[in-house]
Amino acid sequence: MLSPGMLDVPAVPGAPRSPALPRRPGKAGSPGAPGATGAVFGGVDATGAAAVAVDLGDPKLVRSRRTRLRILVAAGVLAVVAGLMATRFREDVVGSLSAVPAPSWPWLVVCVVASGTFYVAHGVSVRAASGLRMGLGIATASQLAAAAANRVVPAGLGAIAVHLRFLERRGMTRPAALAAVASIKGAAFLVHLAGIALVAGTLRGSGIGEAVTRPVRMTVNGLGTGPVIAGLAVVGVGVGSAVAHPRIRARARPALRVFRQHLGVLARSPGRTIVLVSSTAATKICQVTALAGAVWAFEGGLSIASVAAVYLIGSAVAGAAPTAGNVGALEPALVIGLTASGATGAAMVAAVLVFRLISYWLPIIPGVTALAMMRRRGDL
Repeated sequence: MLSPGMLDVPAVPGAPRSPALPRRPGKAGSPGAPGATGAVFGGVDATGAAAVAVDLGDPKLVRSRRTRLRILVAAGVLAVVAGLMATRFREDVVGSLSAVPAPSWPWLVVCVVASGTFYVAHGVSVRAASGLRMGLGIATASQLAAAAANRVVPAGLGAIAVHLRFLERRGMTRPAALAAVASIKGAAFLVHLAGIALVAGTLRGSGIGEAVTRPVRMTVNGLGTGPVIAGLAVVGVGVGSAVAHPRIRARARPALRVFRQHLGVLARSPGRTIVLVSSTAATKICQVTALAGAVWAFEGGLSIASVAAVYLIGSAVAGAAPTAGNVGALEPALVIGLTASGATGAAMVAAVLVFRLISYWLPIIPGVTALAMMRRRGDL
């Protein structure tokens, strides 16, 4: 073994000594480089080996690799299942799709325009409820951003968070912003009930209401009346206890006071109230028009009153689903209701899927763009 001292070159007698220079670490895998003391194995020096060991033992990296492995395994299993189902039910699927007529593109354009107008009407309602002076463009962009957030967080909480942040950035306090959002939700609830009352005559003898609410009744009958009543009682006791708690009441009292003041301002401003209610009603009309366009695109010969009844009742029933945007609950309700109205089942499946694609999924692209733009400008 050679010691490090034996590798030093003796100085030449009489030659001037140069000042000592700091040693630099050599490159990995170059034993002759200055500072490399021979700690090399397989082309990796000791420092590199230690770094590799630390990286391999990083818990975050290990979890990331495990997550990717699970995703790959799940994707493989789904691919196998999809392949087997496609092979097994190919003839049935082809037979069902052959019964679906080719869509009429002008009616799909109507669906697209109505879906876009929905966000403009929603922006008008935000301006009316808040009373702030803002352009219609930025108000509409806030609704697109709220829609993008609402695709991730269920129960509309994502949209509420974006609305609060946007209104606070425009100068409103948190209680005032909450009051504005609550007034929009309250107006939407009242307009929805009024819409159901207007189309109630369409429901008589059509079987729409029974078809849409049948899954709920089947669920209640399957669980039993006793468990359902017990569950409702538990929920009622929990909500009542929370409302009666002194700390919660103390925190909610300022917000309720501001909300009452906000309602008083709206009552003294009939113009704002009319704009709020009208724009909220316009959002419902846009949604019904978009669904009707998708239905008529696939030759579903239904009246606008029947489509409105199916949408209003189906969305009310599907509102109990805890998923974001009622995904997985609204689609079956609409298909069942439209089919009960006299349309073809296969065609209505295609119509509802196209309607949800245009009105729910496609706005994610401009919504994410609006979200990034508003965050960059400081509006969120």
